[in-house]
Amino acid sequence: MAGFGKQLSCILSSVLLMFCGGMHIGWSIMHFNMSGNKWAVGISVDEYRFAILSFFTGCGFIILIVAATKQLLPTRVWLALSAFFFMINGIFFTAMPTYYAATVATRIIAGFGQGICHVVSIIYVGEIASRNYRGKLVAVLVSSIIGGIALFTVLSMVTTNPVFVVEPNMHANRAIGIVILSLSTFALVPAWFLVIESPIHTLTTSGNETEARSNLIKLRGLSMETPSLMDEFEDMKTLAAESESLSPFFLSQGNFPPFQLALLVKLANLLFFNYSMNTAKMSLMSLMFTLTLFSHNWAPPLLMLSKFAGSLLAILIIDLLPRRFMYGISSTFTGAFMLALGIVLATSDTIETWIPPFLYLVAEVFNTFGMLPVSEIMLSEAFPPKKRALSVSSILICEYVGHMVVYIIYFNVPSTLTNTYIKTLVFSGVILLKCVIAVLTIPDTRNKYPREAVHMYMHKKK
Repeated sequence: MAGFGKQLSCILSSVLLMFCGGMHIGWSIMHFNMSGNKWAVGISVDEYRFAILSFFTGCGFIILIVAATKQLLPTRVWLALSAFFFMINGIFFTAMPTYYAATVATRIIAGFGQGICHVVSIIYVGEIASRNYRGKLVAVLVSSIIGGIALFTVLSMVTTNPVFVVEPNMHANRAIGIVILSLSTFALVPAWFLVIESPIHTLTTSGNETEARSNLIKLRGLSMETPSLMDEFEDMKTLAAESESLSPFFLSQGNFPPFQLALLVKLANLLFFNYSMNTAKMSLMSLMFTLTLFSHNWAPPLLMLSKFAGSLLAILIIDLLPRRFMYGISSTFTGAFMLALGIVLATSDTIETWIPPFLYLVAEVFNTFGMLPVSEIMLSEAFPPKKRALSVSSILICEYVGHMVVYIIYFNVPSTLTNTYIKTLVFSGVILLKCVIAVLTIPDTRNKYPREAVHMYMHKKK
């Protein structure tokens, strides 16, 4: 475990900020489904749509800027800027929880914070992590997002239920505003004092080998150089030197093969992720779940807490199997259980009420411990340094725009139990198909140095 604690402390700020972003994603998923939401009274459908999409709009906009300027600022400055945007959001959510204009404006600003943190943190982890801890550290970031979503579902229900909170109820926006303001303010401390700059970033920007070597020693929790550390440093130096020749153009050698693979997997995940989230948002889960307390439906919190448990499991097992098999097992079981759910939905009037939600929750857990973290790991390690920011940003923009597109479709296409059954079967087929593609193409980059991983995604020998 040498160096793991040090590397974990370096991403502590990222974990806190991604958790805040997760709460906003949870807001987008099911905020409007909760009763007692005084803010939503009198809001038109178009205003609903814009309020939901505003966060993803902010993410997409700021990612464009990060793609062009990532190399200009140190990692700690980017993370401090992300925390600053979340602090603004937390202040306005706390002070004006029911004011529509402030809600929309500061959700865009929160999108700025999430977009910056997502791009910068994924790149940072890929550059600082020991080869045997890279998967675990990326899984920690994924788990923090899902944890934020889970906490929102609980807070939103509790704050709108007079059984749990003495009247007058605290508005859900104010509750998450207090949490986001606290976490983002605290995130400034580890961002500034605990973050150690990536040696690869230093080598590709300033070329200062002394500083890069010193930072690598700190990241590995060592007091002096060792033979294994020097081997790793030589690998980083070679990768930095090769970066220009590996990526003379965005869509040429050194970039397009991994870009194509990562984008394919990300967009396929997007179909399932958005579908499952909107299914939870619909009346489907309410129809199937009979477990309620004081007239409130516990289905959303149970769903998200189950996903969070799956994400914690992923941290422990992500490196036990090759990436392709971990992803393949996750995809196969997710697709199979979703396929079973689709069949059950077609005959739901003759099936025990506990069976559909059980199938759904199991599918979500399998999705969380393999499909989600592996796709993020691919972003962290697949690209040459000189094109890493542009590649990761481009894929994340596609992902966030995809979120927006699915929400727009959701608002314009009526969802009934019948067409939910049809969509379930279709999405199950997508999951199973991408499982085959992934198993055949995702390289096993466990315990590989950064240069080795890049060459494996390029289908080249070291």
